[in-house]
Order: sequence, then structure tokens, then C-alpha cells
Amino acid sequence: MRTSEGKINVNLIVFIAMSFVLSMMAMVFNGILDIIAVSMNVPIANTGLLNSTYAYGGAIGVPITLILFRKIERTKMLKMMLLLTIFMNFALIYTGSFNQLLIIRFISGITGNSYSVLATATVAALAFRDKLGHSLALLIMGNSLALVLGIPLTRVLSATLSWQSIFWILSGMMIAALLYFIKFLPATNKEITSVDFRNELVLVKDRETLLVILSTLITFIGYGAFYKYVTPYLIKLFPTLEPIMSIILIAIGIASFTGNLIGGYFADRIGYEKSLLLGSIMQAVFALFIILTQSVQWGNLLALLLWQINSWFIGLQVNTGINYATDNKSSFVLSINTSSLQFGTATGASIDALIIANIGMASIIYVSLITSTIVTLLQWKLNS
Repeated sequence: MRTSEGKINVNLIVFIAMSFVLSMMAMVFNGILDIIAVSMNVPIANTGLLNSTYAYGGAIGVPITLILFRKIERTKMLKMMLLLTIFMNFALIYTGSFNQLLIIRFISGITGNSYSVLATATVAALAFRDKLGHSLALLIMGNSLALVLGIPLTRVLSATLSWQSIFWILSGMMIAALLYFIKFLPATNKEITSVDFRNELVLVKDRETLLVILSTLITFIGYGAFYKYVTPYLIKLFPTLEPIMSIILIAIGIASFTGNLIGGYFADRIGYEKSLLLGSIMQAVFALFIILTQSVQWGNLLALLLWQINSWFIGLQVNTGINYATDNKSSFVLSINTSSLQFGTATGASIDALIIANIGMASIIYVSLITSTIVTLLQWKLNS
């Protein structure tokens, strides 16, 4: 399947927009947890479950979903998952129970993340091979834009709109994209999208595939361990930064955006394997830089921004790498890699909760230093 470059570009624009919308849907509660707590009459600590249930839905449910429906052609499955995500949004809007809200968020995590996995595979199939890294960087750009704009925009909108209205807006954008996909998105090769499950297992056991998945898991343990607590980390070490924290969070979002685009350039120029090794080395260097500058406010902030740029640089490599390793033949393997990312992030955050309680906030960056060193050694040893 190969369409004109103009058509590919239009498809990619719609996929980027949906990447932004799905990321917004995943993160929308981050900026309005207090409003949800009042609306649902629950403690604010409980509202944090709305984020974790969505993540666990994706981590646990996506591989199972793609196994169960592996015989369905990829783009048809993509449209089905987007439609189900829209239905879940409607259910979310009309529910009056917090427990029901959690269940709906879990299911949304399955459908929304299944769509995202299939979207990544579809964009990879549509892209010209020498521009795969660039195409995936543009797709993931939607996620980084949601980081830059998502939480601040949600907070601004919540002053005049209910949280349900925000989901109406997101649902409207998804409906428009679904109608576009129904009319214009070409079907992929049936032989590629309906691989027998035994062949899927063969792909999972492939050395290159296992290395990418393992690198993803270990890397994102370190990422989740630091990024999830970056705001309290900065405020704890440098209380004077609290008044400008919203600006710093936007800067972190811009750093994510930058690292993603740089990652796409390097992936296409020197390959994802060399780029991943380079990124892992630099992640250890920047983590050490953060440790050494913890008594210097602006030096530590600069080190943190460089670490965030490099984190998204690495994220692009593992997304590109899993497509290269499987020759874009397995959405199931892609979902395993996505689950590794989410489990890694959740595990890192859990490790940090113990570190903060027993050692102190300043020590959370050591997890990233350790994990990036492990991935560097792993990549060097297995690729040498």
C-alpha cells in the first residue's frame, strides 16, 4: 500500500491532531483534580486514580485486545477503537458515580491506547522508509503539544466550562477524525495486519525486538521515577521557583517537543540503534549533571530541561526501533512495547514513593542514572 505523498501528508496531519486529542484525554484530569473532587464529592487524593486507571487500562488491556481481534484488518480496527473511545467519552460525561468513572476510564485506557498503537503502526506503514523516524516524530509531536498546552489550557477552560464540556470538545474532534478516516484512510495489506499468533510469538522472541522492549521498560522506569515528581522536586529544592512553576512546566513541555523532533532527525540519519545508545549515554550524563547541580537553582533547572529533551529523544528511538525490529508486521508487538513503557513509568513512580519516604526527594534522580547506565551497557554489549 502506497499512496501519493500529498495524501500521506494529509493523513499524517489528522493523525497528529488525534495524537494531541488522545493525549489531552489522558492528561485532562491532571490540571483539574481539585474541580473533579468537588464535582464528584470525593477526596482529592482519590481523583488521582482517574489517571492511573487509564494508564493501567492501556498497559493491561491493549495486548489482550489486539490478540482477541488480531484477524481484523488494521485500519478497520483503528476506526473501531476510535469509535469505542468516543462512546466511552459519552459515558464519562453522563455518569454521576465516581466508581463508574473509574471503570469508564479503565476501558477508555484500553480503547484509547489501542487506537494509539494502531495509529503508530498505520503511520509507519504509510511513511516512506527513509522518513520513518521523521513521520513518527511528527505523530508523537501531538503528545508533546498536549504537554505544552494540555494542562494549562484545561485549567483556563475550567474557569468557564465544566469538565464534561471539555470532553464534549475532545469528542467532537474525534468524531471529525473518524469521519475522515472512514472516507479517506486506505486499508493496509491484510497479510501484514493479520499475522498468526504463533508468528507474533516468534517476533516477540526475536533478539532485536526483545532488546527494544527491554530498553523501553528499563528506560521508562527511570523516566517515571523522576518526571512524575518533577514539580514537588523543584519546589522542595528551590522554593522560590513555585510562583513561576506554570512557566517551568511549559518549558518542560517545549523540551519534550524539541527532543522528539531531534530524535526523528537522528533516527533517519544514523539509525535508531546508534541513536538509542547515544541517548542512553547522554541520559546518564544529564542525570549526573542534575545530581551535581542540586545546590545551584538555574544550573539544576537547565540540567533538568536537557534531561527532558533527551528523554523524548530516547522515546522516539524505541518507537522507531520496534517498527524496524518487526518490519511493521505486528501491532501486537507494538502494544507490548507500549505496555512496557506504561508499566515502566508506573513502576518508576512507585519506586520513587519509597525513596521519597525513606531517603528524600533529592535522591529520586538516582533511579534515572542507574537505569540509563543499565540500558547503555545493554545496548553496547548486545550490539557490539
